[in-house]
Amino acid sequence: MPLKVIHQPQHNAQTKGHLVLIHGACMGAWVWEDNFIPFFHQQGYELHAISLRGHAGSPNAKAIKWTSIMDYKDDLLDYVNNLEGPVYVIGHSMGGFTIQHAMNELPSKVKAAVLLCSAPRHGLIGLVMKLIMHYPIGFLISLLQMSWLPIMKHPHKLKRVIFRDDFSEEKMARILPKMQEESFLAFMQMVFLKLPRLRRISIPTLIVGAEKDYLVSERDTRRMAAYYDLHPYIIEGASHCFMLETGWENVAEKINAFLLEHGNAH
Repeated sequence: MPLKVIHQPQHNAQTKGHLVLIHGACMGAWVWEDNFIPFFHQQGYELHAISLRGHAGSPNAKAIKWTSIMDYKDDLLDYVNNLEGPVYVIGHSMGGFTIQHAMNELPSKVKAAVLLCSAPRHGLIGLVMKLIMHYPIGFLISLLQMSWLPIMKHPHKLKRVIFRDDFSEEKMARILPKMQEESFLAFMQMVFLKLPRLRRISIPTLIVGAEKDYLVSERDTRRMAAYYDLHPYIIEGASHCFMLETGWENVAEKINAFLLEHGNAH
């Protein structure tokens, strides 16, 4: 099942390898297009931003509501297994959760991983409690409809849960139409139904969190990093979708330095 992919090849023989980007819930490969793709392409990586099945035009054999995290894991593994040479993976939010599930099955050519505001291995019970407290009616509607669109298609709610207060209305107007339905099953799996059984991380991994993240709190990021015996990088003042916020360059530089240090490319 071919996925929709934003692919930017390198025509330089000295390419540093393949960088595979996995988006978060309700999004698609488009989330990387403005900032991370051109930045890392300039650093010498061949870019592959994949839209998981059922997202941004990628086909899906089942209804999106019942698509599993295991389906998304298969998308990632199938794509990576078809690449030649060193590979690096970056996952945001649900994409980072997917990488955790795939970690023990990644081939040896995957040299490093980066988890950005990743749903944590201990689950998102804390987020559910927060949503019930802040949006009781909206949360109830989402449960009854098995859909997160009542929140993700509402500009004020969307801004609060994934962006900083200073995120511009102009940018919001461009992003809102792209937000889409997400698997209700996958969300419940991130809450408690299918948590990663990963006891240790076998490849160099950078865990990045955001100080002002509503969806995945700094506390959750630090707890996950401590379990994996890693020290997280927390972005001061940033929110969940910091890749689209001002200051994203500083994080990209940090990630690039990590990949150069631990990647063992060529």
